[in-house]
Amino acid sequence: MKKAFIITILLVAAFFLSIALVQAKPDKDTDSNLPEVNGTYDVPGHPELKIRIHVYPAKDVDKAKPAPSTTVAPLLVCGLDPVSDAVVDPADWHLKSGDWKYKINTSSVPASVGKSNLATITSLAFTEWQSKTDLNGKVIFVSGSTTVTQAKNDGQNIIAWGKAPGSALAVTYTWYYPSTGLVAETDTIMNQKFPWSWTNQADHPNCADPNSYDAQDVLTHELGHWAGLNDEYSPAYVNNTMYGYGAKGEVKADTLTAGDISGINKIY
Repeated sequence: MKKAFIITILLVAAFFLSIALVQAKPDKDTDSNLPEVNGTYDVPGHPELKIRIHVYPAKDVDKAKPAPSTTVAPLLVCGLDPVSDAVVDPADWHLKSGDWKYKINTSSVPASVGKSNLATITSLAFTEWQSKTDLNGKVIFVSGSTTVTQAKNDGQNIIAWGKAPGSALAVTYTWYYPSTGLVAETDTIMNQKFPWSWTNQADHPNCADPNSYDAQDVLTHELGHWAGLNDEYSPAYVNNTMYGYGAKGEVKADTLTAGDISGINKIY
């Protein structure tokens, strides 16, 4: 009886120990459930950090269906490159001086954009922010590659196509230190569910495919968040790169307005 009692006690103890270990087991991917709504959030396990989520919605989300596969070049629609003096508001962070390394996932790029074009698209978008603002000479963007398609606090600053919520063309996740305002990491995920294209503005100025979202246009907007700007939603900002809604056939965000430039220059 005594032996049986001891065995029972040991089994019960082992049972409760196993429960404790399961509960204490760390999540392999603590960022797998990142918020998908605009806002600033605490970072579990990192009280020194905050994460800011910028969701960039499509104005014509009801029509946001993947473009059919075709080898026929789209008929481009051309317009003007509008201007705006409305100054964009800064966020709560800025990039550190010196090299800022980012990584692109070419394998995630839709065929309609072209995997080989992503390096050019990202370079053009970063150059727009760097060369026309006070970032010039202070922050140097250095490219690399990655296979990651999900935003996570892993020390990589990524640009990739992947899963994004509902009507979001893209989502940018910024981890930063509120005490200093320095960015720790930033990731941009372009929504793979939407129809995408890219029109090289060197060949077709102010032209775009009216049935898809231009990759450079959307990415240039997202990189404004990397640099430290918020979205703007009022009609005064409709021509700004940092206007809070994207649309098919747009390329106006490829080039910064005076208001976008002034917003960055207030930070740097």
